[in-house]
Amino acid sequence: MAKKKKVTKKAPAKIKSSDKTGFANARVERLIRDAGAFRVSGEAIDSLNSVLSEECLKIAKIAVEITTNSGRKTVKGEDIKLAASRM
Repeated sequence: MAKKKKVTKKAPAKIKSSDKTGFANARVERLIRDAGAFRVSGEAIDSLNSVLSEECLKIAKIAVEITTNSGRKTVKGEDIKLAASRM
């Protein structure tokens, strides 16, 4: 009989900085339009998308640190809120 391989769960691979795509451009455009813009350039969408991605990554890193210091592996909504309030 063939031996069964032991399957272990692994954390998802980290995304390389070159693989980051940010948020959906249509959603970012909608945010700008909701702020009152009538027309939105592609450059404005890309710029806001880049800024949002950077800020969200900073908040996520702080939230992971909070989670780790709390002795947990799961990031919770309260960790994100606390991290955002620290910014």
